[in-house]
Amino acid sequence: MNWHWLNWIVILLYFIGMFMVGVYFSKRANSTEDYFKAGGRVPAWVTACSIYATALSSISFIAIPASVFSKGWLLGMAPLGIIPIVWVAAVVFVPFFRRVNVTTAYEYLGKRFDNKFRLIGSLAFILFHVVRMAIVLYLPTLALQQALPSLNPVILTIGVAIFCVAYTSMGGIEAVLWSDAIQTIVLLLGALLIIIAGFTAAPEGVAQGFKSLSDNGMLLNGDFFSLDLAKISIWTMLIGGFVNSIYSYVGSQDIVQRYNTTKNEEEAKKSLFMNIPLLCTSIFIFVGMGSALFIFFKFKAQLPVGINGNAILPYFVIQYIPTGISGLVLAAIFAAAQSTVSSSLNSVSTCMTADILEHLRPDMNDKQKLSFAKGSSWVVGILSTILAVHFLYAGQGDMFLYFQAITGLLGGPIAGVFLVGMFFDKVNTKAVWIGFMVSILIAIYLTNPMNIASNVIPGYVKPQIFEFMISFLIIAGSVVTSVLASFVTGKPNSEQIEGLTYSSIKNMKEDSKLSI
Repeated sequence: MNWHWLNWIVILLYFIGMFMVGVYFSKRANSTEDYFKAGGRVPAWVTACSIYATALSSISFIAIPASVFSKGWLLGMAPLGIIPIVWVAAVVFVPFFRRVNVTTAYEYLGKRFDNKFRLIGSLAFILFHVVRMAIVLYLPTLALQQALPSLNPVILTIGVAIFCVAYTSMGGIEAVLWSDAIQTIVLLLGALLIIIAGFTAAPEGVAQGFKSLSDNGMLLNGDFFSLDLAKISIWTMLIGGFVNSIYSYVGSQDIVQRYNTTKNEEEAKKSLFMNIPLLCTSIFIFVGMGSALFIFFKFKAQLPVGINGNAILPYFVIQYIPTGISGLVLAAIFAAAQSTVSSSLNSVSTCMTADILEHLRPDMNDKQKLSFAKGSSWVVGILSTILAVHFLYAGQGDMFLYFQAITGLLGGPIAGVFLVGMFFDKVNTKAVWIGFMVSILIAIYLTNPMNIASNVIPGYVKPQIFEFMISFLIIAGSVVTSVLASFVTGKPNSEQIEGLTYSSIKNMKEDSKLSI
């Protein structure tokens, strides 16, 4: 075992560095515009790294290489499907959200339709991200505990969370963006060290390692280019990644919020375009780390019997990476966790302030709203930490699946509402409510969350639908039904159209003044 106190020093220095980022940017977070939008002064490359780091959680960093290790390269290709929606986001969604000039994505739904949609979208986002933060803190700690049994998981979880909440609450979105950029660098460096250590383990060199991958069907297996959509192939990865990412780039606050953090529209677009090579890098690190683990444990060492798949990467780092360097690699795992948690914290506090507090207390001044935003970050962070510790003691059980079912049930329908609002000028509020409710029924029928469909429909049999088609059918159901219903319900008022649909704003010049 190469674990040493020096590794803890490396990790502690990393935590202190992140904390100092929050201290530095706290001097700039003097208004809600600064706290939620960074005054529009963040460089495009920083925003690009932040979007990338937000999407790449510690769960992905650990679990996807483990899947590649056991099942081959194809499962590491998931980011390929996200690239097309990132391009669409840069070309369509960034100009749209900057020109409608909203603080939260759900504020747009309130303007285009009604405040009920704003509240539903915001509450679903808040609920899911509170639980998501707990899972992001819980699962990596659990994996590390299996690899290092002497580790106190509660102290580690609380420590990671407190540092994260502290710099996020102090510095706001600007601290989150810059810390995410630093964490992206740490992530990529840690992944590169793992890849080098694994590929150099083959006695006869890298060529022997690649040959072993090929001989064991890890590379381009028979299903890689299969046109059978019932199988996992490069095509199902592309289609599934695109459809399942629509909500993230059009209706999820943690991504949409970043569209307004750069100084102008072109810089915001640039930050999305920069994400394309970063997503390609994800493929390299996922496939590379999974392959490196396979080569290492084929030629140089054996895995303990019964080790959990998610613990393979931490076990390799702790047992076989040299002292000091292993601390840096584990810091990369913590970086993946903190980038996700910090983004969720700031986005949740934004929604709580802009969508809920301002609705309940419209008379509050900016200073009071800023204090609430900072305080809500701590409340949400502490709540998620308590939930993560509960998971450590009791196991996550069905709790996350329960919340995921509720929010997942709303994600597709809400994405449909956004698309209808943006691209269909003649759909009014009544019509979109009909489409929303129909899409929820479709979601219940196709996914049967918490056995709702089984308990309501006699003789119900869950349809055998390809996974990527489920999101497509839910979103399509929302859009098509809303459009058809609009022929009966009539047209919306002009104030719900002008400057709030794609056709009405595409020729508008961007208002460079950011407001909250």
